[in-house]
Amino acid sequence: MNTLFIPHVPNRNVINRVYEFSKNSDNYFLSWEIDNSSFKHKIVSQMKSLRFKLNSKTVQIPLLFKPDGINIKFNTAMLNSLIDKLKIDIVVNANALLFDIKSIKVPVVYDLVDDHLEANPSIGLSAARVEKIKTDIKNSAGVICVTQLLEEKVKQMGLHTNTITIENGVYIEKFQNAKDLRKELGLEHKRVFGYIGGVARWAGVDKAIEQYLRIKNAHNAFLVVGGDNGAFYKSLIKRFSDEVIFVGQVAPEHVAPYFKTLDVGLIPFQLNDFTHNALPIKALEYALAGCAVLSTPLTALKRRNFPFVKFCDIDNFSQCMQKDFAKVEYDFNLLSWKRQSEKLIDFIRHDR
Repeated sequence: MNTLFIPHVPNRNVINRVYEFSKNSDNYFLSWEIDNSSFKHKIVSQMKSLRFKLNSKTVQIPLLFKPDGINIKFNTAMLNSLIDKLKIDIVVNANALLFDIKSIKVPVVYDLVDDHLEANPSIGLSAARVEKIKTDIKNSAGVICVTQLLEEKVKQMGLHTNTITIENGVYIEKFQNAKDLRKELGLEHKRVFGYIGGVARWAGVDKAIEQYLRIKNAHNAFLVVGGDNGAFYKSLIKRFSDEVIFVGQVAPEHVAPYFKTLDVGLIPFQLNDFTHNALPIKALEYALAGCAVLSTPLTALKRRNFPFVKFCDIDNFSQCMQKDFAKVEYDFNLLSWKRQSEKLIDFIRHDR
């Protein structure tokens, strides 16, 4: 059965759930060029996206980002042509913008990778976009959700009954066997706190650093791994470069040693529908690397009741960061990317 996976965005600089599913099931993955850092970069990435390219299982087709309405019709026609060319049997789609689900010529399973069911201007979710997502879900053959809370929400909103939870996965050996970078980073004999992942305002990294500075001394350190060219990340460096270590962006295949370097991994997310219904992969990766996990009280993460995650309001992080944490002991085998991909393929086959 040939499956084509379409990501929410084709960002390969971080762990991309849809790409991991395609890679672990040996199926096709749709990619495209996109750069919103400036108007000039937008134009360049649009031009680069108007081409066909096939590299093993990664494929690109001509895509339009604008104008609205015309772009969706054009993109869906290009997608249907690709479906014929590669003899695709089913599409797993996580994209909210580029295609008209009801016009795709094979069954579509919608992958709800985050809570995109409520308008949220802070992450670019307008009311119009939310309505399109709901329509796409209704026109899909089935829905997979990243958390149980999202599955319940889809069903409660009457969007789709054929819905299942398939959480994000992890590469167990990669994080358990990684070597730490304490010596290289000058962090030997220190207690290292850290945040690894996307650095946006909603991630709360600024608040976590502010809390850390209340307890900073010669025996601890703070590491931030991730970031981009955006104004918010640049403002963090300007404010805190003398206080914490900013590593910058690290490719997924090289990031495990940074997880291994931490004693306490932080998830300081702001609390809203988007973050409450998420299951951050970093919670699992921190623990796999052997470090404790301290998080703001995210509902979906609390629901999982992982023994290695401690919860604390962001305003009390400085107090919670000073506490002792138990050694991480947990069987992660059921959460491997291979196991999660098998669960997805089983759902697709049953659905057909």
